[in-house]
Amino acid sequence: MRWLPKSFVVHQWVVEANKLKLTAINVSLDGMVLHLARQEMVNAYNKMVGDAAKQGIRLKVLWAFRSSSQQQQHFEEAQRQHGSRDALQWVAPPGYSEHHTGWAVDLGDEADPKADDNPLFERTAAFRWLQMNARRYQFELSFPKNNWQGVSYEPWHWRYVGTPEALSTFHPKKLEAVGVWSLSLLKATLCWAKFSNTKK
Repeated sequence: MRWLPKSFVVHQWVVEANKLKLTAINVSLDGMVLHLARQEMVNAYNKMVGDAAKQGIRLKVLWAFRSSSQQQQHFEEAQRQHGSRDALQWVAPPGYSEHHTGWAVDLGDEADPKADDNPLFERTAAFRWLQMNARRYQFELSFPKNNWQGVSYEPWHWRYVGTPEALSTFHPKKLEAVGVWSLSLLKATLCWAKFSNTKK
């Protein structure tokens, strides 16, 4: 249930993974970036990609792990593109991106590159396949339509919840939940106050 103002966006605070402990999951489309992720997610992803390929679905990785410095660059680009306030609906500020965890991945369909990293991904055969099958591999859609956090609908953004640590990261409980969401709401409030009177 969405009970917050439309411009109030809550990105979850997360702990950044140790990059040295991550494993290669794929290479960027331009060959310039080696995408990294947690080993358990890489294993699940490879299994999922292989099974999808048997059904004619060609999944590809657009982004996996992102460091805080990389996220800062993405956030600043989103601010230039969407304005300071509206950028928060599309990109998390550094320290609050699921990509920091090593358990989140942006996916594309090799058959439809124009749908990469945008809502058009919903039209692809890859997305329809993921809707039906991703849960079997312990992946879930992070930001469905009308999510309570106020984050834009991102059909391409999926997270792995197949280990206790991954599950508790994205779905904390009890005192851990209090701490995580308190920090998240504080950051959201500060951003909302800072950008509420401007779109640029």
